[in-house]
Amino acid sequence: MRRYWNRPLGSKLIILGAIAFLVSMLGPWTRVCVATATVAARKCGWTTGYEGSDFGIYAALFAVAILVFELLPVLWPRLSMRGWPTAVITAILGVGLALCTLVKLIEDNEFQTRWAWVGFAIALFVMLVALLRVRHRW
Repeated sequence: MRRYWNRPLGSKLIILGAIAFLVSMLGPWTRVCVATATVAARKCGWTTGYEGSDFGIYAALFAVAILVFELLPVLWPRLSMRGWPTAVITAILGVGLALCTLVKLIEDNEFQTRWAWVGFAIALFVMLVALLRVRHRW
């Protein structure tokens, strides 16, 4: 656990953001209603961030890739992943996460809940921290 706390602040924020994104995808992102044969009866349910558009799965894969990439030095101590190339790779993964989340929001456009917008905000947070990390070597 000590090796985690030795990571730079940007890395810790990115790890926590990726975990928060994966947890937020378990929430109800969209409400789906289906009309039945009778006029008044309608069946409604919720879909998570993993259901619906395939871009939800792609966003989750980007979040897992960010987690694995950022946790490698914690799990394998001899691997020193500091510096510009590491920050650029994390930034590329962060941009992919934000883009996949945006495309998922556009494709599953009906009856989105707050969970979808919270997930998008977390994806933007991860992307912006990763881009700041490139700029300021943070």
